[in-house]
Amino acid sequence: MKSKKNRRCFWLILFLFLWLIPLSAQAATLEVQGSGSAESIQSALARAAPGDTINVYSGTYVGKIVIDKAVSLIGIGTPILDGGGEGDVVSIKADGVTFKGFQVMGSGKRLQDSDAGIKLYSAGNVIEDNKLINNLFGMYLLKSSDNTLRNNAIIGRPAKNKLKESEKKEIGEAGTYDILPSFEGENGDGIHLFAASHNVIENNEITDTRDGIYFNYAHDNRLLYNHIEGVRYAIHYMYSDDNYFEGNIATNNVAGAAPMYSKRITFRQNVFAYNRGHRSFGVLFSSCNDCLAEGNIIFGNTRGALFDVSYHNTFRNNLVASNDIGIDLISSSGFNTFTENNFMDNMEQIAFRAGRIGEGNVFYEEGKGNYWNDYRGFDLNQNGIGDTPYLTGDIFTYLMNKAPAVRLFLNSPAAKALEFAENMFPVIEIPKAEDVYPLIKPVAIEINAQFNIEKNQVSNKVFGAYSLLMLLIAGMITARAFGVSSQGIKRVESFLRGGQK
Repeated sequence: MKSKKNRRCFWLILFLFLWLIPLSAQAATLEVQGSGSAESIQSALARAAPGDTINVYSGTYVGKIVIDKAVSLIGIGTPILDGGGEGDVVSIKADGVTFKGFQVMGSGKRLQDSDAGIKLYSAGNVIEDNKLINNLFGMYLLKSSDNTLRNNAIIGRPAKNKLKESEKKEIGEAGTYDILPSFEGENGDGIHLFAASHNVIENNEITDTRDGIYFNYAHDNRLLYNHIEGVRYAIHYMYSDDNYFEGNIATNNVAGAAPMYSKRITFRQNVFAYNRGHRSFGVLFSSCNDCLAEGNIIFGNTRGALFDVSYHNTFRNNLVASNDIGIDLISSSGFNTFTENNFMDNMEQIAFRAGRIGEGNVFYEEGKGNYWNDYRGFDLNQNGIGDTPYLTGDIFTYLMNKAPAVRLFLNSPAAKALEFAENMFPVIEIPKAEDVYPLIKPVAIEINAQFNIEKNQVSNKVFGAYSLLMLLIAGMITARAFGVSSQGIKRVESFLRGGQK
């Protein structure tokens, strides 16, 4: 009987013990109010226990912060953390930190130290709803994995060479023009990942940084629905395998995406548009293998996509439209498959600048090719496939590659006559890719709702008509000038013969 009572007491004590421990370990909420030194935040961090929440109220806090406990640091009213121009503003060294609702500014400017607004050394953190301005790097992930970076705005320092005169004056009056970088290379990246894997980066906006998001030896990351504008390379992979990115919009950059020296990258339903310049691309594949590009919009770029020393990639169901060159396929790339894409209104659908197509590159798969809006064949049996193959490349585009000034005659009657003559009597060996199964109708491709075609864009056909009009006007002016000159010569001859004076 006594043993039963002892057992009951034991279980009661154990129950009370297990019930009271969670109450004693319940997370606390600390508050930091007012502006001044960041030391007030650091002091709260020193008092906090793992799992606590620290609410920081609006104001400006000058100095650096190191978070070395698994706490939630929450900004109320968007408080400003100003690093004062030295080192990293916020360093996160504990796992499981939440950092939310701050404006972070004023990191150091030393590229060799990778000074950043927020630098992460740990795993499992959530960084969201922050604004980062005037930092060298926005966020820098150093061997930091399994983090979520969400809904942040990162604004770098605009390069001097990108500013208009009016903007230079405006910034100069504010007293900050002298500290701006001379060009993009002196800036840091919006988000930089070094040996950082399994991170999720979503719904961030990045402008005026060196690269938008840079992956270096960073594998298995997911990049979702970010908007990047006004940078060098919007999305840049170096030695980074098995990454996935979807729904991102990259506009008005040097290049939209640049996967380099990487393997097995998948990108779906992204937009790469208006990336213009002498060496600009929508997508640049450089030494990049076994990748999948599917459902992307590549619009209005100098080059839609360039393949250089890249093998076994699949380019499927993409819209490649209104670019100067749709696909620039260097012969060093091989065994790539292009299928079920829409090639529409590019000045040059496919370019082979080296004079060869490259081994194993094909423009169809399993009985389906691509849609080419300049295909002139028929579909008599109504199966959706053209009855004759589509051959990319013609004498005019071949000559454009040899002498770019020839582009002045684009879509002119002279260009059409030259194309017709070459088809009837081929005398020059032109590299051509063959699409055996050209599609009669465009492939259905989902358009990102946040992407709007700029109203000032004109089609290449309109540009060709404009070029022809300019040529006609120039011809009329020349003819008029020649006519006046001829009359003058006749008058001189008459005078010398003793005629009209």
